[in-house]
Amino acid sequence: MRSSNELRFNLLFPLLLSVCFSGCTRSSLTINADKSYNGRTLTLRIGDGVKLSLAENPTTGYRWELLAKPEPYCVVVTDAYATNTGGGIGSGGTHNWDFRAVSKGTGTVSLAYGRPWEKDVAPAQTFKLTLVVE
Repeated sequence: MRSSNELRFNLLFPLLLSVCFSGCTRSSLTINADKSYNGRTLTLRIGDGVKLSLAENPTTGYRWELLAKPEPYCVVVTDAYATNTGGGIGSGGTHNWDFRAVSKGTGTVSLAYGRPWEKDVAPAQTFKLTLVVE
């Protein structure tokens, strides 16, 4: 017959192990990036994400164009525009991209802000972010 201490140990030991080892793993990280991240390099782990938000005003014809994706190392999960809440007509909004790291390697996010019909005009702004997945 087992003692009550032995029974308690047999019941609590697996729970203690799971608590100890759960602290050893790292949950996914999401970095919120904006225009201040232009030219930077971010180091990610598989499963981490980057939410990139840049001001955009398509009512003036200006839009962000995604020139280079960080694939196959990071995939684009979301690519969406949201108008500013409470803003009047022509107030613009924010273009948002969500990237998720899926394999080891280095990729680049490259964007140009301009009017798509102006072919021989330099972009009003550019944005570049390097993503290194370890």
